[in-house]
Amino acid sequence: MRLDHSIDTKSLAALGVEALHLLCSGNIAALADRFGYALAYDREPVTAIKDDLRLCLEQLGSSSLELPLDPAPKVEYFKPNDTGLLAVVECLARTDNGAAVLVSLIVAGNDADKHVTLEGIDPISP
Repeated sequence: MRLDHSIDTKSLAALGVEALHLLCSGNIAALADRFGYALAYDREPVTAIKDDLRLCLEQLGSSSLELPLDPAPKVEYFKPNDTGLLAVVECLARTDNGAAVLVSLIVAGNDADKHVTLEGIDPISP
C-alpha cells in the first residue's frame, strides 16, 4: 500500500492495528488487497496468507486467532540505509490456546515514494 503521508509512529501503529483486525476477523482478501504480502512469492497473496496462517496455527496447535483487547503495535525505525527499509510494525494476535502470532508490516521506499507491506505471519510459542 502506498503511503501518501509522512510516516510517524501513531499512523504506522494504526496501520498495524488495521492489519491485525483484518487478519483476526478472517478478512484475508481485504488484508491482501490493502497491504499485499511480501512472502507471497509466486502465489496469489490471498492464498499465500491463508496458507501461511494455517501453517502457523498448526505449528502452535491452534485453530484460530483472537484479537487482543488492547493491541499495542511496536513501531521501530531503521537507521538510514541503502536498502530503502524505513520501519517495521509488529503486532501480536493471541491464538485460541494462549500462544501468539507475530504480524509484521514493513515500510520501505524513499522520501517521495513509501509503501507498507505485510511482511510476515510468524508463530510465537507460549
